[in-house]
Parts: sequence; C-alpha cells; structure tokens
Amino acid sequence: MPASTARRIALLFPIVALVVLSGCGGSKKADDKKGAAAKVPPAPVTIQVETARRTPITRRVEFVGTLAGIDQVTLASEVDGTIQKIGADLGDPVRKGQTLLTIVPDEFRFRQEQAKADADQTAAKLGIAPDAEGADIDRTSLVRKAQADYTNAKTDHDRRKGLVEKKLIARKELDDAEARLLMAEANVATAREEANTQLAVLRGKRAQASLAAKKVRDTEVRSPIDGSIEARLVSAGEYIKTGAPLFRIVNDRPVKLVGEVPEYFAALVRRGMSVELAVDGQAGRVFRGTLSRISPSSTVANRAVQVEVLFPNAGRELKPGFFGKGAVLLRVDPNGVTVPKEALVTFAGVDKLYVIEGGKAVERKVKPGSDLGTRVEIAEGLKAGEPVAITNTGKLFTGAAVTVSGAKVK
Repeated sequence: MPASTARRIALLFPIVALVVLSGCGGSKKADDKKGAAAKVPPAPVTIQVETARRTPITRRVEFVGTLAGIDQVTLASEVDGTIQKIGADLGDPVRKGQTLLTIVPDEFRFRQEQAKADADQTAAKLGIAPDAEGADIDRTSLVRKAQADYTNAKTDHDRRKGLVEKKLIARKELDDAEARLLMAEANVATAREEANTQLAVLRGKRAQASLAAKKVRDTEVRSPIDGSIEARLVSAGEYIKTGAPLFRIVNDRPVKLVGEVPEYFAALVRRGMSVELAVDGQAGRVFRGTLSRISPSSTVANRAVQVEVLFPNAGRELKPGFFGKGAVLLRVDPNGVTVPKEALVTFAGVDKLYVIEGGKAVERKVKPGSDLGTRVEIAEGLKAGEPVAITNTGKLFTGAAVTVSGAKVK
C-alpha cells in the first residue's frame, strides 16, 4: 500500500468512529423516551354512575292479536224484491230493531190478504169464527147436523120399538128405523172425521197467512244488534234476491282482542286476569281489559292457545281490525333489579355492563329481563346496590380507571 493512501485512511478512521458513536447514542436516548412514555398510565375515563335499584316488576305474558267487535253480523234479505228506501249508511250508529232498509211491500200484502181469505173461508165452512184460536169439533156445523140426524133417528127408532111391542105396527118398520139409526150414527163419525180434516186445513191456511204476514214484515229490514254500519252493500232501486247481503254491522262496545299465548304459559293464565293493550293507532296509550275466554286446546301448527280479551271501548278509540300488542298481567315481583337503559351494552349478541369497583371498571355479563321504559330489568348477573356506569361505556374495559362526575366511587 502506498504511504499516501495509508495516511488518508488514518485520517478518516477517527471521523467514522465518531459518527458511529454518535448514532448509537441517539438510539439509546429514543429508547429511554419510549420507556418513560410507557410508564405513564392512561387518563381516567370520566363517567356517571347509578346504583342498581330494587324495583317491583309486573310479570306478564305478551302476545299479539287483532281487534274485533264483540258482535259482527252480515245482514241479508229474507225476501225477493226491489229496494224502496235505505235508512242507514257507512259509519252510522244503529240500535237493535231499527229499520235500515225497506223493500216494496205491495205484492207481499196481496199474498197476505189472499192467505187470510182462504183461512176465513175454511173457518166459515166449519161454522166457527174466522179469528177463533181453537175449535171444538162437536160445535162445528158438520158435526151438529149429523148429531141432530142421529138424535132424530134414535127417537123414531125408540117410538117404533114401543109400537111393535104393542103390535100396533109391523116389524119391518122397526127394522127400517134401526137401519136409519145405524146410518145416522155412522154419519156422526164421518162428520167428526170431516171436521177434523177441515180443522187441519184451517190450521195450514192460517199458517200460510202467518207466513205471508211475516213476509210483509220482512220487507222492513231491521238491525239485530246495537252497533255501527261497517259497510252498506246495496242501493235504492236495486232488485235483490233472498239471501243477498245488505249491510255489515259491528258492535264495537266492547271490542275483543283475539290472539294466541304460547302453550308454555297456558297454565299461568286464567279468566278474569287484567290485560294491557297497546295499538299503533293510539301511540303512547295503554288500554286495560279483562281476559274473558281461553281455548281448551292448543293449535298444533304453532303450539299456542287462543285467548280473547274484552276492552270497554266507551269512546270508540279502538277500531275492529286494529293490530294490537297485549300483555297478561300475572303477578308483581317485588325483588326485581333494574338499571338505566344507558348502562346496558350489547355487542355481538352479548349483553354486559360495567360495575365500578375500587375506582375501576369491571365488565359483567348479564341477562336482561323486562323492558320498563327508561329502565331495564337485570334478571341475572347483578345485585341491587352495585354501582354501574351509565355514560362513556364505549370507552370502558375491565381494569379501566374511572372518574365519577360529581362524586367519588368508594
């Protein structure tokens, strides 16, 4: 190696060494700073805390159903004819017996008069009053005439018998009198049979007259229940046939909720229990009714028991057809534990909350119970009196230091 090159290397070696030593010293200082930073604890999370409270909780069985009127009928015509007048329309309140529709009655009145005339004619043949409720066949003209002939024949027979005994007339005349007597007796029996037949005919014609009178009454269609018109299905001037639907009427005071309770709770529900109802059409309102009917069997398709609940509905706020959510009130549990809803955290299907112990948060998995509006029941995993975080729960984890806003955690 030339002497000049050796001198250059000797001059550069101290400089390189200085640079290397300088780099090593800088790395050591950076590591020292990171270690110092790692030793600084994270800032406490500021939270608000509320103590779990013991709250009386009403145990209930919830179900859904549809509202219906206590009575719902489709009113149909009982006669053929042309509609003369309509007296009620959609939404009108109606009373039991109120005339809703009239059919032209002329033809039915003529039939009634004809049927009555036929009955009166038969009564006249029997010699009884047209409006007599019943008749004694012995008082009918047929039987009275036959009875009179029989009496006359018997009297003549008895007189001739005495004359024959005195030998004043021939025996043949007595034989003729006996024949006339037997014939008169047979005529009485025949008259009785004829009178009975005519009485049966009279009853039939009177029944026809009553039926004709009913047809006349049927031309005035009346409401069978108290309620309101749900639908009017015909118009004035329309010709209708027997059985044609005319109106749908619903009695909505009270209304009934028809739904199904899971068979698991079937043994717990009983007639007379109180039921609460919420409907979308009356948001925020709770209606109270009484469990009135319970099916004796469950439905095979969904293993549920059908129930009916009556609600007074004095103001008609509830309408048939509404969808409702019902809850049968079973009992009151005085030992329920509740917290504000803000305390409950749900993530990936797991329900949890943070209990504050010694100034730190402790994650606690719990099982929620009844929803009480602003509060929620904790059925498992928490005791009354334990403090839980209700704010900044998303920043908490087990062991996180906390600062309670406005108070200190013991």
